[in-house]
Formats: sequence, C-alpha cells, structure tokens
Amino acid sequence: MAVEASRSIPESMRAIVLHGPDDWSMETIKTPEVDEVENVLCRVEAASICGTDPKIFGADVDGWPPEYPFIPGHEWSGEVVAVHDSVDRIDVGDRVFSETHSGCGYCEMCRKGRYNLCHNYGDFDTGHRQIGHTMDGSFAEYVTVPADTLYHFDDDLSWGEGALLDVNAIALQCSVRGNIQPGDDVAVIGTGTVGLLCLQHAVAMGAGQVIGIGSPSRNELAEELGADHTISYKDDDVVEQVLELTDGTGVDVTLEAAGSETGYQQAVWMTRKGGTISLDGIPKTNLLEIPIADLVKEEIDFRGARAHANKAEPSAQMVANGQTDVDSLITHTFDFEDFEDAFETFKERKDGAIKVVCEF
Repeated sequence: MAVEASRSIPESMRAIVLHGPDDWSMETIKTPEVDEVENVLCRVEAASICGTDPKIFGADVDGWPPEYPFIPGHEWSGEVVAVHDSVDRIDVGDRVFSETHSGCGYCEMCRKGRYNLCHNYGDFDTGHRQIGHTMDGSFAEYVTVPADTLYHFDDDLSWGEGALLDVNAIALQCSVRGNIQPGDDVAVIGTGTVGLLCLQHAVAMGAGQVIGIGSPSRNELAEELGADHTISYKDDDVVEQVLELTDGTGVDVTLEAAGSETGYQQAVWMTRKGGTISLDGIPKTNLLEIPIADLVKEEIDFRGARAHANKAEPSAQMVANGQTDVDSLITHTFDFEDFEDAFETFKERKDGAIKVVCEF
C-alpha cells in the first residue's frame, strides 16, 4: 500500500534509458511504483551530471550498470509524491535530496555504520541498492528509492544546490578521512568538483593554509572559494612549490581528488612525516607505481575514501550555513529535454563546465 500526494502521478514519464554501452535515448516509459525496498517515489526537480556518469554510460566500470535497459543518474533533488505504508520518516510533499548507497543493514560494515562498504554490495536479495549504479536512477521525471537514502534540506537552497549536496558529502568524506586539525597545512590535488569542495571543508575545519593544485582556470575559482595558494598541475615543480610554501616540511594533510598516478606520487612526496593522505580519486588503472617505501619510513597514513556514510546531513548543514558554496560550481543549467546538449557540455568541458544541472 502507498500514500500518494494530492497531485496526480502520471502513468508514464520521460527518462534517459541505456540499452547498451553508449547506446541511449530519451524515452517515454512507465512511471515506477513503490515497493517494500524502493519505498519512496519522488518527482525529480534537478539532476546534475557526475564524472562517474560517462563511465556508467560507457559501461567502463564492471557492474555499472548490472543490466539493460537501465536509467542512470544519481545526483538529484526532488519532492516526495508517494510513500509505502512502512515509511514514517519521510512524508509526501517533503523537499529531499538523496545519497546513493543503501546498505543491506545487517552485514558487519553496515552494523558499524559504514554502509558505503556493505559486504552485500550489488546483491538485490539482501536489500542493497546504489542509486544510478546498480538500480535505476534520477535521469527521469520520477524515481523510486529506499527511504534511508533521503534527507531534507533547507528551503532557502535551490533545487540545483540540493542536487549537489550528495557530492558535497562525498567530498566531506574525503576531508574527514584526511583528519584535518586546526592549523594544519592542507594540499588539495585536483580542482574539479570534489577538490573545490574539499578545499572549502579544509578552510571550515581550521586549516592553517590551503594549497589548491589543478588547472589554471579552475584554480581561479579555488582562490575565490578560499585557497591561500594555487599551483598549476602542469608545472614540473609542483612538489617543490608545496615544500617551499611549508618551509621544506610538506603539508600535514593531502586530499587527492584527481585520480592520477602522478597525483598519488606527488601526494606522498609533498606530505610531511607523520601526515595523512586521503584519496577520493579513482584511477583508470588499478595497479600503479606508488613510493611505498616513503610511506613506510615516514609513517604517512594512506587512506581511501569511498562515496560517504553518514555525511549527508552535515553536508546539507554546511551548505545552509554558508561554510560550503556549491552554487558557484554550477556553471551550466539545461532543461531536461535538452539532456543530450547537457551531457555533451559536461563530457567535453565546454565553456569551462564544472557542474552541469538539468532542471525538470
């Protein structure tokens, strides 16, 4: 049984449907209905394109998507229009945004609150879901999701800002895993979406100085968002510049948000003895050359950061109170019917595209 909103829910909707690698189209399909697991139906108001989406469209990551046809999309905000009668935390009419992971709830990692590392990842029989990765996502007018993935956000924030609250939570996971302490010198490698958010978190966490390393055009925005210094990733002496800014000792914390072999190597060399490196970037190749001996001899913590767990509400609060600016990252807005142009703009980084948002 489901409780529906006063507005009528159409029997059909428009959605981006994948039929194979890079084989997709906008189609009219049946509007999904709630069940005991995907127990909330939302009308999508805004959906942003993530750097992972082109990989999902091209089936570049094993298991994403698990089968065809498939609806991608996982950064979104919207209005609740129907709920299963088992749901009592979410009401019809609520403004919500969504994280992607919904763990099985009973494996060791879920019991520890680290449901982003659920041992039953991808096993639908256990109840595990990841929106837009293993289950249909938000590049559609309506989406059904597990209630535990949904969170309320401030009425003063736009739908577009709401769509970026989950990626802000992902960046926050990387920042928290970096164990930033007040007064720490922090380097952020990569001034794309996650890197630009991480450097803002470093400022909010009381970093002594924040150094952004990325493309010159993105570095300009990094400085506007709080970076004390920026360095072009194209420079041959990136590590040397960081050491010069830190009196030769290196930074206390490096947040890696580029996912490149060079970035990982530089992270080790620019981090001081006893420092911490937190890694959000996922490289195209699994086996890389990393200076492991340096990590061991200098007792540098090397920590992965996958998506996030329990960072959605802090993310929303940091944006609501002005500690993190996500609106400045939205460079392009399209109508959902123009999704092809939006996707091309994002993939080709046209006109300095950072975050591209589709509005419904």
